[in-house]
Amino acid sequence: MYCINMRKLGFLLFFMGKSSEALLQMWEEGQNQPKFADKRIKLQEIMEKEDDDRVSELPDCLLIEILSRLPSTKYAIRTGTLSKRWEHLWTWVPTLVFFHPAPQRLKNPKSRDEFALLVDKTLTHCRQLKLKKFEVHTFYESQLNNWIRYAIRCNVEELKLDFWAMKDKPEFLLNQFIFINSCFTDLRLRGCKLNPTGAISWENLRNLYISGVNVDEDLIVNVVSGSPLLETLVLEVCQWPDITSESEFDFESEANDIIGISGPTSLSLTQCSQLKQLKKFEMSINYDIEFQPQLNNCILYAIRCNVKELNLEFLSNIYDNEFVLDQIFFTSSCLTELRLEGCMLNPVGAISWKSLRSLCISEYQSLDEDLIENILSGTPVLETLELNRCYGYRLLNITSKSVKNLVIFGYEVPYGESEANIIEINAPNILSLTMGGWNFLCKPLLLNVSSLVKAHLDYSCTKPEHLQTPPNEVEEEVLKRCIMNLRHVKELQLGLLCSKVLFCLEAKGFVSPSNVKAYRIL
Repeated sequence: MYCINMRKLGFLLFFMGKSSEALLQMWEEGQNQPKFADKRIKLQEIMEKEDDDRVSELPDCLLIEILSRLPSTKYAIRTGTLSKRWEHLWTWVPTLVFFHPAPQRLKNPKSRDEFALLVDKTLTHCRQLKLKKFEVHTFYESQLNNWIRYAIRCNVEELKLDFWAMKDKPEFLLNQFIFINSCFTDLRLRGCKLNPTGAISWENLRNLYISGVNVDEDLIVNVVSGSPLLETLVLEVCQWPDITSESEFDFESEANDIIGISGPTSLSLTQCSQLKQLKKFEMSINYDIEFQPQLNNCILYAIRCNVKELNLEFLSNIYDNEFVLDQIFFTSSCLTELRLEGCMLNPVGAISWKSLRSLCISEYQSLDEDLIENILSGTPVLETLELNRCYGYRLLNITSKSVKNLVIFGYEVPYGESEANIIEINAPNILSLTMGGWNFLCKPLLLNVSSLVKAHLDYSCTKPEHLQTPPNEVEEEVLKRCIMNLRHVKELQLGLLCSKVLFCLEAKGFVSPSNVKAYRIL
């Protein structure tokens, strides 16, 4: 039986958050095992031993597991000062994580050299021949490819590179050896220039996250062709380059430098083999309008692979321009979760998303009642509907028995149009209702929410300059009506915005129902 030095163990668990619970459970399970009388050690005898360090008697595998869950390798290294037992234990940890502060946060001009020295020294002392994870956050590029090479020699499974962009170096140029490695199962690249000179070979890769760089269809073709086991593909805050526009730059050579395999003989996604295990595909893209067909090819390829979760966010270089989705998209029965932002919902016929359970539509200015009815009619198992800063509807008529969760975050009236005034909500079967954000004088009128069990309100009514009613009076009127219409709800939570309005109402004599739980401001 181990008598744990909680002061020493607390040093470790302080950095571990929720992950510590699993480790403590592992230890407790060992404590609860049957113990024979001849092996029983009295607690009093243990406590009487001077300077007895029982935490160091824990099995190596458990101690190394604890160290591997610390947020940074520097914390693991510091445990070497705890005792002789711990001095070299960190060198066997299979997880290495290095954080270099963002350039704008640096106060020490020598920090770049100190960071490089820390990483180099750490790698020199490491004894682990097999790495589970190698993670670096830095803007220091001189040694980065050498560090990556070290991780690959240790057959690292999870590689995360977060390169802070600089004015003179917006992207980090990856060495070619990274594109032909079969040890990766999880790869996350931010600010790293993807420039394969040949075919990518990531035979065991299951999750790929690319962020903050230029991409195009040829690169996506190379990725999916060389990653047969890919389950998750995320393109986050990426730029779809315009390589055909005329300018002072040589765009053809620039494009080849970006993606490495451009050319008229390149395959298209329509010719690529199907990824049989693709579950999630996400694109957050800043694009030029003429590249909509290529982007639609990416979406249709994911659908052809029977993707379950699809997240699309499009930002155009033309103001108020929405991405036009291919019509095939509206009859995709494989989708179970769908998030759309900056997309035009223009189905020419009936929508058919037979497997869809969660739908989020953001920043769409033409979401009228007919389109909403088309969506609800074509989603027979939909459970959650979220409308985020949308506009166009005056009535939400949700009679579907499957929809249980409704989220309305903001109702933005386009510039120059009159306010929406009243928005009616008829949803007799929903169990949860969330209303938040800035509603721009949209006054919600709850017609029927009789099945509602839980509601959360945290919105604000912003007053246009031409309206004579003071904002506080409008907000008080809207909130008071909502509260009274939700008296039957088991739990009514008010966020900070609505709580401030409630306090004004209470100061005027309004008595809140017992189900109201406001955000108390200290």
